[in-house]
Amino acid sequence: MSVKSTLGISVAAIALLAFGGTAQAQDAQPAEATPPAANGSGVNVTEIIVTANKRAQNMQEVPISIAAFGAEALTTQGVKSVVDLPQLTPGLGFTRTLVGTNAFLRGVGTTSAGYSTEAPIATYIDGLYLPNSAASSFSFNNIERIEVLKGPQGTLYGRNTTGGLIHVITKEPGDVPAVDMSASYGNYDTVQLNFYGSTPISDTLAVNFAALYIDQGDGWGKNLFTGNDVYKFHDVGFQGKIRWQPAPDTKITLRGFYDKVETDQGNAVAMFPGSVGTDGSTYPGQYRINTRFDPYATQRMYSVSLKGEQGLGFATLTSITGYIDNRSPSLQTQGPVLGQPKLGQSAINLGGLQTAKTFSQELQLASNNKSSPLQWIVGAFYYHDKTMIQTDVYGTCVANVCDPNPRLLPSRTTGFQKTESLSAYAEGTYDITDSTHLTLGLRYTSDRKQLDGTLVPLAGRPNSIPAFPPSVITSPDGVIDTDVKFDKLTWRAVLAQDLTPDVHAYVSMNRGFKSGGFNPTSFINPASRPEVLDAYELGVKSELFDRVLRLNLAGFYYNYQDIQLRTSAPPAPPGSTILYNAASAHIKGLDADFELTPVKGLLINGGLEFLDAKYHDFPDAVCTSPSPGGFGTITTICDLSGARLPQAPKFSYSLGITYKLDTAIGGFDFNANDGYKSTFAWEPDNRLKQRSYHVVNASITWTPADTGFSVQLYGRNLGGEYYFVSGANGGGNDGYIPAAPRTYGVKLRYQF
Repeated sequence: MSVKSTLGISVAAIALLAFGGTAQAQDAQPAEATPPAANGSGVNVTEIIVTANKRAQNMQEVPISIAAFGAEALTTQGVKSVVDLPQLTPGLGFTRTLVGTNAFLRGVGTTSAGYSTEAPIATYIDGLYLPNSAASSFSFNNIERIEVLKGPQGTLYGRNTTGGLIHVITKEPGDVPAVDMSASYGNYDTVQLNFYGSTPISDTLAVNFAALYIDQGDGWGKNLFTGNDVYKFHDVGFQGKIRWQPAPDTKITLRGFYDKVETDQGNAVAMFPGSVGTDGSTYPGQYRINTRFDPYATQRMYSVSLKGEQGLGFATLTSITGYIDNRSPSLQTQGPVLGQPKLGQSAINLGGLQTAKTFSQELQLASNNKSSPLQWIVGAFYYHDKTMIQTDVYGTCVANVCDPNPRLLPSRTTGFQKTESLSAYAEGTYDITDSTHLTLGLRYTSDRKQLDGTLVPLAGRPNSIPAFPPSVITSPDGVIDTDVKFDKLTWRAVLAQDLTPDVHAYVSMNRGFKSGGFNPTSFINPASRPEVLDAYELGVKSELFDRVLRLNLAGFYYNYQDIQLRTSAPPAPPGSTILYNAASAHIKGLDADFELTPVKGLLINGGLEFLDAKYHDFPDAVCTSPSPGGFGTITTICDLSGARLPQAPKFSYSLGITYKLDTAIGGFDFNANDGYKSTFAWEPDNRLKQRSYHVVNASITWTPADTGFSVQLYGRNLGGEYYFVSGANGGGNDGYIPAAPRTYGVKLRYQF
């Protein structure tokens, strides 16, 4: 099926939605929280409504381990984007990759960077699937809620939700005018401006608009080679929605998005502490790099989506059509070294460019009869993506001295990977009794992936190996199978029991699937096999002591097969990587989340996770170790059975305290949060490790009485912890990227 024909189907479906139907459309944007009936003390936890099962439900009644954060909670606790969520969500971690992020959840994630692979932790925004890690960061003030679904979501969401997903839900245009705007200034000459406005145009039409501007004028550190600031950030973006509701049972929403990020915070790589580079470079000190030029990366993304919802009496028909265009040029060194002229050593990676154009169409039909013992949903999903990755690699020189016998000739690799996917799914929940519920779901996915590209010599550039005539052109055709197909059936089975009106238990079995695929920058690397994860979970969700305490517990066991990994060790080409499959892993753990309101105005919330995530069977793995000569690293074949998975700390927790105080001059909100992670490894061989660390954030907000104004003083990483957001071995060199140091500032806000 072509993109053009699918778009025609979508437009026809939307046109159909605008005429007819008699039942009220399903509310796709529920309120963040609704207070339940107060207990005798007037203190209780709030009800949280989520759409994890693609229908509005009380979070406590959804038999999935979920972390959900509403707009005000995100603002109060200092969450500026999804990369801040690990501060509030034990078991969740992120690795910075250029301008994007790779999520790890309960030990499931990917160490791959950029557009070269889809992540096993999917990211959605307003029901639209985002295709790669570079499209996963949001700093807008129009976020209504963020939901983190833990464990495979292979039935309703399906695509690459092996370990879970992150769903960002933005605000719907309202029926009354509203404005939320703020300006903040912080250290490192950081200015942030946010605007959100919503207004009805008529009884049936409403619009909203959000704008974002962030400029960090000073970097966190220095490039010792150039003397310039590094670790800077700049972001400009816009979002908007138009909601048309021509009838009570019909709603059509058009959403547009544009964002451009410029930063070096994901590719300003320094030598890992204690390591020595291939050219003799060593650890340069905190927030310091030592590269012959200043790296940068840019991410430009725009997207448009059209969502139609039509009540049909017995069910609601929903159509979501989306198009996403990503473009990301970058400049960086292959390894965190100066590039001295030594045989077979450092290279410069110049002119990296990644693009992705993605179209998707989803149709779903969900039952409306809430009095029926059977609630069901059926749907179909089409996905088409074309990704291009272009990498220019040059041998290096120092001044006018170049390696006379280079291992590496200047070359440009341009790889194109096309993905076309079709899937169909069905899920139903049947009330066996008033308190016993059985959910069964199936999804069938058929993916086709194709690879094409060229590898050509390049002319030389300043400070590179001299030019060579571009006479040889190679491609993957005839070297590997460039057209592969993957079909998979995923499923879900859940038995849930309401023990009391406020205590719910469940046991579940879920299968997650991540499609196989190519490494577009290597034409000798066959497509990887798909990942498969079978998850078993036992959970209890409770609200105790007359709803003063919410306590949710979940124990889980994962059988993780054919894990996709990436390495730059040989036989990977210089300046590139290869994609391969590990054998299997077993993951066991326990999650606990709580929310406590002991007295009026005081909220204590947090969570913890114990995690045992190890490779079960991983012979013929790739390990790195310091070179016997003392410069760089060497690789060997090893057995990593029993090694811990990357980004899988044994213990992590979050603890937050919020206190609200009303006075004669207005309200004061005090908030403090501590996020902790124990030691974990950055790569499968467990050689490079991140030591345990705490991150403490705090804020105090004053809202003068009878005004829409507020003033907030905030501080993040108040303890000044020096920790990393990435660590890896590449090109024979151990590199790392630091997380933000202590930051603080003041924020002025106005709302009505």
